Amino acid sequence: MGVGRMIWMEILHRKWNFLLLLLVLGMVVAYALTSMQIIAAEQQQTEAKVAAMDDDIRKTMKDLGFNINILPKDQQLVDFYANDFADKTMPYAFVQRLADSEFVSSLNHLRPALIQKVDWPEQKRQVLLMGVSGVVPWTHRSNAKKPMSDPVPADSMNIGSALAKQLNLQVGQAVVLNGESFKVNKIYDPRGTKDDITVWIDLKRAQSMLNLPDRINLIQALECNCASIDRLAEIEKEISGVLGEEVQVIELSASATARAKARTNIANEGKIRLAELAKTSRTRTLWLIGLGATVVGFLAYFNVRQRQFEVGVLRAVGAPTSKILMLFIGKLFLAGLLGAIAGIAISLTACKLGLVGVEGISSSSWFSQVSGPALAAVFVLTPALAIMAGWVPAAIAAGQDPALILSEE
Repeated sequence: MGVGRMIWMEILHRKWNFLLLLLVLGMVVAYALTSMQIIAAEQQQTEAKVAAMDDDIRKTMKDLGFNINILPKDQQLVDFYANDFADKTMPYAFVQRLADSEFVSSLNHLRPALIQKVDWPEQKRQVLLMGVSGVVPWTHRSNAKKPMSDPVPADSMNIGSALAKQLNLQVGQAVVLNGESFKVNKIYDPRGTKDDITVWIDLKRAQSMLNLPDRINLIQALECNCASIDRLAEIEKEISGVLGEEVQVIELSASATARAKARTNIANEGKIRLAELAKTSRTRTLWLIGLGATVVGFLAYFNVRQRQFEVGVLRAVGAPTSKILMLFIGKLFLAGLLGAIAGIAISLTACKLGLVGVEGISSSSWFSQVSGPALAAVFVLTPALAIMAGWVPAAIAAGQDPALILSEE
């Protein structure tokens, strides 16, 4: 009788022993695979929350404005807060030096501006004129983020809601400002700030109209969410590393700043949570593997004891040690192979029925998270675990003296 048939007959004769082997090995595999699902689901949920908050922050900041202002070093903050603009200027080259620096990592969306209060003789009133360009691209990092503000076309102006309403201006209407022709490009929604009485035009046209070529009095920026707790000090350190003491930095309080902090907290908490889950999963999986190996070893030893007389007869009729060993190792290998299949089925069923207790886990997510290499590892390591756990009892059985065994019977 061949080894394969003998293994099959042994399984049918002692099926409960074999089923218990399958159950133990299947639970080890199921726990390991399901833990992968839980960690992946937690990571996806954290990434989704952070992405949603990133989008929310971008939208909020686009409405409320930038939250970091970089001003000339000699600008008096008392005058800046009183006038809503800086009366001192600095070179436009400052913003390009920041954009070219690899040292600056805590800022996004640099935008230079030239702001002054000017007369609008054609409308017989004063307005806040703000010359702006588009966001200056970074030289040494990706500019994949969507700009917070679009540039104003050179022949156009954007107008605050209160000013447009008072002057009865409409989008597309032609206007004249200090003898310069413009077209109304956009009218902003009410913001409840000085923006409601501001006129935005292209930076170069503003520099020409104000006779301040290549000069600006403000660099606006948005702090990125990677800044530390003392983020303003970190930002100032980076800027001073590029521009020295030529500028000063102030932070504007806004709801978006609070949301940025919340976003950072969620991201950090998510990382901590994932690290804890991964550590717990590894620890429990190792304990479960150890427990499973111990149980498999006891079952293999018990099986050897049950088959002692059978082994003695086989040895007495000339069966080689290798054949005896293969009877036990073959059964363990088959148990490991079927245990891997059972573990996959248990894990997949638990995810499909929502028994894991974590949102975002389903049969479709199971297949997307469990890769081919992971499945290959399961089908290799599970039989290997079974064989290693049962090797010592199998080796003892194969090396026993048939005369001694039969005499005991």
